[in-house]
Amino acid sequence: MNALDDLRQCPDVATLKPALQKLCEKFGKIARLDVLTAMHDGTKQAICFLRLDAPDKEVALMKALGVGRFGGEIVFVVNLD
Repeated sequence: MNALDDLRQCPDVATLKPALQKLCEKFGKIARLDVLTAMHDGTKQAICFLRLDAPDKEVALMKALGVGRFGGEIVFVVNLD
């Protein structure tokens, strides 16, 4: 099970944000975090945009999660339970 799978255990944004903080703390401090929600085919999704305090830490996080950037921010989608 990878880190994104662990985040999928969160039922809502209120529990997702602290889980993201915990996940990211081994890579660096979150400088910015925005989470948008959407429904897709009956599944609630969280679209996460984040920045860490240093670019090299962001690269390490992206490699660990297998995610990329959009508009300069790390972005990924989490299906919420």
